[in-house]
Amino acid sequence: MLIQGGFNIKHIKGYLMIALAGILWGTVGLFGKLFFTYNFDSKLVVFCRLVVGFIIMFIFIWFKDKKLLRFDKRGLKYTALIGFFTQALFNLLYFETIKRTTISTAVILLYTAPIFLIIMGRVFYSEVLSPIKISALVLCIVGCFLTVTGGSLDTLNINSVGVLMGIGAGFTYALVTIISKAIINDYHPLTIILYSFLFGWIFLVPFSNPMNLLYVKYSLPIVACIVGLGLIPTVLAYILYITGLSYGVEASKAGIISSLEIVVSVIVSFLFFKEVILGVKLLGIIMTLGSIFIIRFDKHVLILDSEQVNIDEKLDYIGDRIEELMELPEIIEGFVEKENDSICELKTL
Repeated sequence: MLIQGGFNIKHIKGYLMIALAGILWGTVGLFGKLFFTYNFDSKLVVFCRLVVGFIIMFIFIWFKDKKLLRFDKRGLKYTALIGFFTQALFNLLYFETIKRTTISTAVILLYTAPIFLIIMGRVFYSEVLSPIKISALVLCIVGCFLTVTGGSLDTLNINSVGVLMGIGAGFTYALVTIISKAIINDYHPLTIILYSFLFGWIFLVPFSNPMNLLYVKYSLPIVACIVGLGLIPTVLAYILYITGLSYGVEASKAGIISSLEIVVSVIVSFLFFKEVILGVKLLGIIMTLGSIFIIRFDKHVLILDSEQVNIDEKLDYIGDRIEELMELPEIIEGFVEKENDSICELKTL
């Protein structure tokens, strides 16, 4: 890891912000289920989330720093990919999974993303498939299976489409790391998120029938759902997460802390929708959470995550490695002198 030393107030603020971001992300399922009670289609729910999210994020950046709105063709190309795969397609699959299954099932299937990250990291970046990664993969797969099925294979027959969509959501969720890795050091994260929202809802226009919003019988609860979804688990969560990282929290630790999303989603599903999460399902959730913790302790993952921290930390890391290399000739020279002294002693004998 690049950051060493004890806790300080700045780090604690960062941890709290990232924890709060995870909590806010855990409310997505609640908003989804509420929308479905008002007979909203999944595509229209996603459209509302991305449009409202884009508007609020644009206003925030406008007052924060207008320079962040500047973008070049390269950035637009990559954010268009992110917008299509990890905003439009991901949200469609995720909300459809929530609709067809349960909130807890949907969020657990979403956390199959590390499985795809490990596979794609191996394929595209030749990352080492370490024993820790393999253990985490097995634990995650078994945990997801137990959570989704409750130990009964009959469940897969009933919700096979929902399960497949949930796995698809996990795959598209993982793509954000793979795609954004090419530009994360060149553009501010808020800029990437803003334009990914923009392209996300643009891609959805031909399929979501946004004109249907004109025929909705609006009430205070419906308006609250639309604004709340775009604000709480979308804009606020992203801003808190990014700000938390800027306070010096390592990306590896942030990944563990933000997994509070699973805990909150499970609690929400139980309190508001009486979804059963005891027995085998609870064991599956614990195993999936365990896999997230395990994978974060793999040194190869930590190195990959450290590449996403700010440039000052990376320069410090590079400087430390250069200093070690500079000391290498002195170490070798000292070793040679000791060897020469030993040879001289042998000759005198």
